[in-house]
Amino acid sequence: HTHGGLDAFWDVCDETIQILGGAGFMKDVGIERWMRDLRIFRIFEGTNDILKLFVALNGVQEVGKLFKKQGNMSTAIGILQKKFLGGGMGALKTKVHDDLNGSVLKLQGDITKFHVATAQQVMKHKKGIIEQQVVLNRIADSAILLQSMAAVISRANLAAEKGDVSELALANAWCGESHQRITQLVADLQNPKLTKVDQATLDVGKMSLDSNGYLAKSPVS
Repeated sequence: HTHGGLDAFWDVCDETIQILGGAGFMKDVGIERWMRDLRIFRIFEGTNDILKLFVALNGVQEVGKLFKKQGNMSTAIGILQKKFLGGGMGALKTKVHDDLNGSVLKLQGDITKFHVATAQQVMKHKKGIIEQQVVLNRIADSAILLQSMAAVISRANLAAEKGDVSELALANAWCGESHQRITQLVADLQNPKLTKVDQATLDVGKMSLDSNGYLAKSPVS
């Protein structure tokens, strides 16, 4: 996804400047130009917030169609579990370098958890899910991380097939970190207590919008 790629590039650029310290701001190093260009890319190609909603809505559309076809969510979830716990990902495990097997298993489990959690949200909100921006953001973040895991596994495995195993450790590190983030995002999706926190945040946003500016007043003015 373009959104995920730009976010990852931004993180890399930001971390590079942090490592270089003051030198990172110097024009002859070139990193400061990357940061300026990357910032405008995240707007020119469509704001990342809109792109994330687009990713999420495309993801829930398939689940919604399956729910409509099956008539009940239990059957739909059963089909999703069978689809993603079946032979597809297991077959993939035999086609990658042995050092990547653990990452493949993480990806398989995360895809299953993600689809089940997404199905539960569709069942809960039905058509109203298009108004659930906080939920959709979590779905989009999970989907982007899943796609990135598949991409780095594929790249590292291709390099290994050509005799270059230098990317295996990097791929496993990324998949491990992504796995932790997805686990938290899915847990947040399934946590009813977090709904109240989300609503409190949305209420503050609406009050700021209604007041046509920053809501709080300075206590010292």
